[in-house]
Amino acid sequence: MTELTVGITPIANAANLYIAIDQGYFDDEGLVVTPSVIQTAATAIPSLLNDELQLALMTSVPVITAASKGLPVVVASGNDRYPVDGVGDTTALIAAPDSGVSSVEGLADKTVAVVGLKSAPELALRVVLEEAGVDPADVEIVEIAYPDMVSALQSDRVDAAFVVDPFLSEAEAAGLVPISQPFTEGLGGMTALTWVAGEQFANANPETITKFTTAIQRAAEYANENPEAVRAVLPTFTSLSPEAIENSVIPLYDSSLSEADVENYVELMEREGFIEAGYDPSDLLWKTDGD
Repeated sequence: MTELTVGITPIANAANLYIAIDQGYFDDEGLVVTPSVIQTAATAIPSLLNDELQLALMTSVPVITAASKGLPVVVASGNDRYPVDGVGDTTALIAAPDSGVSSVEGLADKTVAVVGLKSAPELALRVVLEEAGVDPADVEIVEIAYPDMVSALQSDRVDAAFVVDPFLSEAEAAGLVPISQPFTEGLGGMTALTWVAGEQFANANPETITKFTTAIQRAAEYANENPEAVRAVLPTFTSLSPEAIENSVIPLYDSSLSEADVENYVELMEREGFIEAGYDPSDLLWKTDGD
């Protein structure tokens, strides 16, 4: 058995990892997988490079940012996708009922919280702001952790916040109002979270990477067919109430990933100034020697 420590954020998108553990998919591949909670990609990527983590679940934005700066990371597999119709979107841009903000158009000169600056939520937010005719430069974008967003809205520290389930269910139960779904409206159809490894580890352990991605693919299929299984594992790695878990939106799990998925992000990130122009992502997707 090969032991792996993998980094996850405690959100519904990571539930398929726990399903793979519970259903024995990793056991079938000869893997013993131990999840480790990460707070941000800024801490996860160094942990991948020094082998404290062997894989980590994160959005494409920080991975592409790191790779564009020459850090040796590779994307081993997709995990889920942003929906094109809003169904399965586990996120929303929310505002307090008395904030005076009822749409994206009303965010000019307002303060909006995202989980990380230069992150996927900020990228999606910028896209929907521009589509609504709002200059992102006229919006103050601040960084707040997901568990603290509801209290930040209720105390008027921010005017709106980009929240992900299972915290979204908590926010709606508190009377906060969704005004947009930026991932659907701005990044619909694009890959969401991905499984990332350090290049050195992946190249030295190709069979292990293949076994992990095989188990994750099985778990994705099982999760899509059995949404209650997703809710059943949420208490394993979140502290949400049973009511919030029951109301949680289930992601669309999808382990597929293509060069076009990465190139679409690179184009948007260059446009928004997240990375310098000219980055070639052709080596970012991990490939075995036979690929």
